[in-house]
Amino acid sequence: MRETNSNLAAVVRNPALRRVLLAFAVFRPTESAQWIAILVYAYRDGGTRSMGVAAVALLIPAAILAPFVAQAGDRMPRERALALSYLVQGVTAGMTAAALAFSLPSPVVYACAILLNVAITATRPTHLSILPELAETPEQLTAANALTSSLEGFAIFIGPLLTGVMLAIRGPELVFGVMAVALISMGALVLAVHARSRIVDLRDRPVGGALAGFRELRRRPGARLLLGFVTGQTVVIGALDVLTVVLAYGVLSMGPAGPGLLSAAVGVGGLLGAAATVTLIGRERLAPAFFLGVVVVGVPIALVAFASGPAAAVLLLGVAGIGKSFFDVTSRTLLQRSVDDDVLARVFGVQEGLAMAALAVGSVLAPVLVAWLGVDATFMIAGLSLPLVALIVVRRVRSVDREAALSDPADVALLRQTPIFGPLGLASIERVARNLIPIEVASGDIVIREGEEGDRFYVIRTGAVEVSRSGDPLAKLGAGDFFGEIALLRDVPRTATVVATGPTSLRALERSQFLAAVTGSPAGAVALGEEMDRRIGEHGS
Repeated sequence: MRETNSNLAAVVRNPALRRVLLAFAVFRPTESAQWIAILVYAYRDGGTRSMGVAAVALLIPAAILAPFVAQAGDRMPRERALALSYLVQGVTAGMTAAALAFSLPSPVVYACAILLNVAITATRPTHLSILPELAETPEQLTAANALTSSLEGFAIFIGPLLTGVMLAIRGPELVFGVMAVALISMGALVLAVHARSRIVDLRDRPVGGALAGFRELRRRPGARLLLGFVTGQTVVIGALDVLTVVLAYGVLSMGPAGPGLLSAAVGVGGLLGAAATVTLIGRERLAPAFFLGVVVVGVPIALVAFASGPAAAVLLLGVAGIGKSFFDVTSRTLLQRSVDDDVLARVFGVQEGLAMAALAVGSVLAPVLVAWLGVDATFMIAGLSLPLVALIVVRRVRSVDREAALSDPADVALLRQTPIFGPLGLASIERVARNLIPIEVASGDIVIREGEEGDRFYVIRTGAVEVSRSGDPLAKLGAGDFFGEIALLRDVPRTATVVATGPTSLRALERSQFLAAVTGSPAGAVALGEEMDRRIGEHGS
């Protein structure tokens, strides 16, 4: 527990993570607030039917455009993309507030709200993809995901609460006005964040690049499986929004406050669960906690069918909220580990689009199932579907967990202390470390020979080597030093011979992977250039 608290404290002490999490803490309640405010406006404008039209009008464009909007998080520095998303939201929220304040026609109001909702789709993918760049250790990354989950649970309370107060004081225009000021302020805050460099695919082009998230998922079966669970979970949440209303009014006779109370129970559980997810920090294997989350979300929802009164329903939904926090943290962390960092924002963009579509599906499907099968059967189906699927694919999920395992910490530390890889963020260093090839050589063994074709880059983990040219000694290198880069970068034969002076443990990187790492990272390329200049100055090579 002391180590867990230490990792949480390290997240708070990390200025960049602190700013990004604070901005998310402000963003998340405003996301709920704008949704409630526009539905209230729609209801006042045209009743229940108008609410349904408004919901579809806001969700469908956002669901379609989310994967494309999210590519900003991969095409530009993510801290800038995140700041831009907050600033654009602030501006579009201000436009919506102005349209409401001046009583402009409803199509103008809805158009502004649609622009705002589309801008919102960029925030969560960029936030989740920048965390691996800002975190300094895998433990910090899990802690940051846990804190993100805590903030989302907290937003379930504070968002609707503050929205209700502002609606009572002034109406929807006040909600959007406050949202505009808050998000522009958070955009300015995030502008002060500077993330570590990351590896990007220089072959990636804007035309078709927005589909890179889909292509990455196509070649990553494990990531597709995780995304399928996340989408299924969102369908359940969308259905639950409807079912809690039906349960409160039609079954438990709880009155007007009933739906809010049942929804709040999920939020309370989410907060408790988020606090409990700190126990995941430092764990390499997350599949057990993932399965726990799936089961603890689903089974209590199914048991609501047998609830004898409001208290039992509230308790069961609170337990489901706890499970949701475990599911959210483990699925996000596994997805962050399972896909390449250069397309991570676009993968989360696909998730964001699917989530919005899934909410709509769940909201439409629930009333149909209730009318066809009844309330109790619908709760059973909603609760047990994903746990049953998890039982069927348990081996595949465990395989995803194994494949997403962290790299050898010693190899990560070794890369961190080299000048060319040191500027990279955690996710990029992990990516390089997974491609390292262990090589053990004995004293006197020739590692590379002058004049040969270059095929690998080497880092010394332990031991030492001597570098010579035409028989003349040039340098002695030890643990943490690297060699072999000149032939790869200049596409020339090896310029020197390297011989082990004792038992030596090396880590090698194939030519293509080395070039992708150093040329795909601007900071890494600068650091490599400076190091090569230094070596040329020392050895004249």
